[in-house]
This record gives sequence, C-alpha cells and structure tokens, in this order.
Amino acid sequence: MAKFEVPRDQVVVRTIDSWAFDLISHFPLLAELDVPPSPDWNRSAEYHRGAATAAQSQAVRKMLRLSYDMVLVDEYQDCLIDQHGLVVAVAQAVPTTVLGDPLQSLFNFGGNQPVDWAIHVLPTFPLVEVDYRPRRWPENEALGTWLVEIRENLLQGRPIDFSTAPIALVRRDDARTFVRICFRALKLDGAVAVLGQFRNDCVSAASNLQGTYSVMEAIDEKVPAKLASTIDTKPAAQVAKALVDFAINASAGLAGHIPSAKRVRLGNGQTFTTTKDELKSAYAAINNVRSKVSPTAIRAALTEIAALPGVTIHCREAWYEVTRSIAVAETDDCTVAEALLLTRNHARVAGRRPSDRIVTRPLLAKGLEYDHVVILDPSRYSAQELYVALSRGARSVTVIAESPVLAARRMAGGSPEESVPPIRAS
Repeated sequence: MAKFEVPRDQVVVRTIDSWAFDLISHFPLLAELDVPPSPDWNRSAEYHRGAATAAQSQAVRKMLRLSYDMVLVDEYQDCLIDQHGLVVAVAQAVPTTVLGDPLQSLFNFGGNQPVDWAIHVLPTFPLVEVDYRPRRWPENEALGTWLVEIRENLLQGRPIDFSTAPIALVRRDDARTFVRICFRALKLDGAVAVLGQFRNDCVSAASNLQGTYSVMEAIDEKVPAKLASTIDTKPAAQVAKALVDFAINASAGLAGHIPSAKRVRLGNGQTFTTTKDELKSAYAAINNVRSKVSPTAIRAALTEIAALPGVTIHCREAWYEVTRSIAVAETDDCTVAEALLLTRNHARVAGRRPSDRIVTRPLLAKGLEYDHVVILDPSRYSAQELYVALSRGARSVTVIAESPVLAARRMAGGSPEESVPPIRAS
C-alpha cells in the first residue's frame, strides 16, 4: 500500500486468519464457538467456520457494510476451503473481489485443501480477464514478458529453455558454485533473495554463506516450538544440550567451539569444560542451564554463545523468536511455549523484520518481491514453485543449473490448466 501511496486511513490489511479470529472474539455467540483469549492456530479451521457463521447474521452483515466499501482477497489460489466459506459469507454483505493465479498455488501438501479454481472460485466470483502490465518489472520488462510466455509451457509440462531467457544462467561447476554467486550478489543494489526448496536447504546454504544472508522462517516453524517444549518439560541436561544443538544449527562457527563429543557429555550430565579462556564464560553459562533451567540462565547462555569469536547467526528469525520468547517467559512468568505463542501472535500482526539479504523458499517468498533473485536448483521445483521463484525478482534473476534446458516440471496437486484464466499481453 505504501508503494502505491494508498493512505493508511483508507485501507486495512489483514490475513484471513487474524481477521477471522478478531471477528469471532467480538461475536462468540454468533460464531457458536468458545473463543480463547489468544488464538490457538491449530484450531484455525474452526475459527474460519465460526467467522463464516457469524458473518451470515444480520448484525454482522450490517457491521460489515458500515465498516467496508470493498473487500479484496489476494493470493486466492492458496485460499483453503474453510477460508473460502468465510469469504463467500463476507461477499454477501460487501462487494468482494478475489485475486489469484493457480499457477502459483503452493499449499498442496500436508492435508491442506486449497480451493479449486473451477469448482469453488469461478461459480461464486466470475472471471474478469485483465490485460497484462509488467508492474513488477519496470527495469526489466523483457523478464516480465518472458514469464507470461512460459506459463503455457509450465501448464502443459514442456521443457523450459533458459538459454535465450532474459536471466543470468550459471552452469553449476561444483557444490560451491552458489557460494561464489551469492557472495557476488552481496554487491548488488537492492534486496536479494536466495531460493532453495526446503528449510534444510536454506539453512545449509546460509551456513555456507557465513551469516551474510538470513534464513526466512515460517510463522509456525517447528524448530523453535520443539525447543520451547524441551525447555518446559525435559530434564536440565537435555535442555542444555537442546539449547546448544539449536544454536549450532542456527549459526556458523560454533560447532568448532563445542564439538560433538562434548555435546554428548553435556547431555549425559558428564563434565563439560574447556581449557580455552575465550570459551570459558560460554561454557559456564551453559553449565548454569544444566544446573537449573530458568529463562534467565537460558538467555545468558544464548547471549554468551552468540558473542563467541567467529560465530555468525544465519537463522536470525528463529534466534530472535526464541530469545524474545525467553524474555517474555521471564517477565510474564509463563512457560516458554506460552511465550512463543504470544510472540508469534504479535508477529502475525506486526509482520516480519525487514531483511535485504535473505535465504528462503518459494512457499514463503510467494507474494513478496525482491530486486534480485538467485535460484539454487530449479530442477527440484514443481511447475508452481518454479514460476513463483522466477517471478520474485523485479530487476534480475540468476539461475544455477546443470543444463540450459530444464526438463518438464510436474504440476503439484494435479493439472489445473483447464481452470487457469488466461493472461493477455498488452
């Protein structure tokens, strides 16, 4: 909204989930739900259905008409069926437009049920064809045009030829080709995103890049949640080892200071010491956690670990989430798991901390825009992941591949070509 100079007092930007929870919090009886003070996002489907029920009442319909002139729902290709039910209910009260592209649908996993364009969307929201205008690519219109041209190839399962594309194609010489390319990209003006496929890919890449890029995390990432549960429920020795393991996976340079054999001794309750003066304060702080688990001791240990020579943190979002949750647990006298829930709920409202050097994956980068994108391995992507990855860079896209011609990509979750609306180039 800021980019297009839309006044803040004329628009409200929310996620469907957070908006639904606010609605049922104000109208729990109409939602027919027992609404908790803080959202439990494992119950999000219940919240969607409850909000849809409330939105169909006369009182809420009147409130919606008085509150909004129009509702716009973006990224609708990943709207879940329960969310769709809420949007349909809102559309009965307020003029509603949904925007989406099935070729960017990425939520076909883990039991998710995103809407089907032909079955769910078009019967309720008639198709409006719009002329293509490359708004994201004013400095590289050729890239924007090419991305539209390859849509049909992706939908029909045809190979993609990068050799004539308006991108930078880099032949993968060895496993560290990406390191050279990503270090070179640090000199570029503007935001740079390095794209892997899974979290482990991103963490490994960021580790090799020595903290110059930060890993973007899912809002419900399991790693901090698992650590929080361990802190709250496990014996002190296990907590101390889990804390060190988390720190090692989130950083580069730490494993040399606390080698595997010593981590085993730490977890087994055996002697955990060092003869190196520069490491003694960190070892002492970790031993304090093993002696008595407390938010104060854990916070001190993480602070000492991060300050060790040669240590760089690349999982900065996860690190911040954990340290923030520890601080909340310390001040609010609650469990770390409860504090993590509060921290995440705040992040859902406040948004992410901006970073102009990020390692992420299409699932998290979808809907976001960067000046430059480096794709680590396009051969691992589905058709949708590839299209999302290629379309994130506004000024340049660099693809690291073993061949200039990429074999046909599979459409994840089926083949929606018949339900994909056409895009016309103007």
